[in-house]
Amino acid sequence: MNRHIADILIQIADKGTQLAYRLSGGRLGEKQLKYSMLLLHTTGRKTGELRTHALLYIRDGANLIVCASNYGAPRHPAWYLNLQANPYARVQAGRVRQEVIAETAGPQERERLWQMLLSVRPQFASYQAVTSREIPIVILKPLPAFSPEKEQLHKEAPSVA
Repeated sequence: MNRHIADILIQIADKGTQLAYRLSGGRLGEKQLKYSMLLLHTTGRKTGELRTHALLYIRDGANLIVCASNYGAPRHPAWYLNLQANPYARVQAGRVRQEVIAETAGPQERERLWQMLLSVRPQFASYQAVTSREIPIVILKPLPAFSPEKEQLHKEAPSVA
């Protein structure tokens, strides 16, 4: 499929998931086929504006794990670059909203999480095969209810309703 057409279809699916989440308060949108989807709210590294993306995720204990595959494109997805610039973000998984700090998995942890992701979505392997970059795996770690990190997040990121 033409990359441009694929990008348009991906954007439509992303916006549709966001709409389902918003209209239902999170009751719809999290489960799509056999996949769990979350909304990731980051701060744009260039604009400082709120950016939202729907992403497949898995759980690893209290952490939420997402894959910056960008469908095998040669560049990292914008949301990943935003998290590199500012790792504080917000997520909504179903009806649960929480603030998180993002961390890229190191080599050993990446391998363990990669296998977990492949068991849910084997297509990640084909995305890795078509790109020369190593696809990052991002660990979204929930922040405690009251913490200096959370206070910093409120100063840096716009509020998510």
